[in-house]
Amino acid sequence: MSPRGKKTPRGTKIVFISPKNIISDFLRHRLTDPRARAEDSRTEEFNGGSTNFSLNPTIGSVSCITSVTVDSVEQTKWKHYYIDPQNQDVIFYSNTAAGTDNVDITYKQGTSNWIYPDKPKVSLSRISFPRMNVLVIGGTGGRLGQFDSNVESVLHFQVDVWSKENQPQTIDSIIYEGDKLVEYFAYEVTKAFRAHVEELHPALYDYTLVGTPRDMPFNQEMQCFHKIIEFELKGIDVSEGESN
Repeated sequence: MSPRGKKTPRGTKIVFISPKNIISDFLRHRLTDPRARAEDSRTEEFNGGSTNFSLNPTIGSVSCITSVTVDSVEQTKWKHYYIDPQNQDVIFYSNTAAGTDNVDITYKQGTSNWIYPDKPKVSLSRISFPRMNVLVIGGTGGRLGQFDSNVESVLHFQVDVWSKENQPQTIDSIIYEGDKLVEYFAYEVTKAFRAHVEELHPALYDYTLVGTPRDMPFNQEMQCFHKIIEFELKGIDVSEGESN
């Protein structure tokens, strides 16, 4: 997608930014995994003078970006820079840092994760849970003017929360298990959007919760308790990519 709604020149390399990856990055940042699979924080320091900074995690891979500063000035994700999760790059929209500036990038890292832009497989073992996935289950779009104008889309998202039987987790000295555990995280998702939704702008905006977190039947195939959260967000040119 194109977070800032700009047209891409011909002949440039395109990095597709999936709306599901944007939401996954947001939730990994704002929620804490009770099993700490990717909660290790690492900061890398770079010299300025570039728009592309490749990260080198010491444990597994990058989970999410939590902070980017240029000479101690906080930069805004999706406004000043975007993320190429496949290549683990942070890419600025313009060369905002001089060659003598310090660019500090802080991120979470780990050998596995717990929030993904796809559904869990039946074959996953118990250590892969609790787990969440992000889906786009619908949406509409319309041009903001004439035939060559940007397209504004309304995306309908679904976040699924999954937990195995007999898998208690202690959170803030309280033990949650089964249906109580998925309910706890479902409301943590809605709380994260309520408190920090501005972090998605300008990539996504106008958050609307579609009802309250919804109970689902116990999933016999997955042997999991299950709850879903549905919400809508708007975005500009979500079918396009960013030039790199």
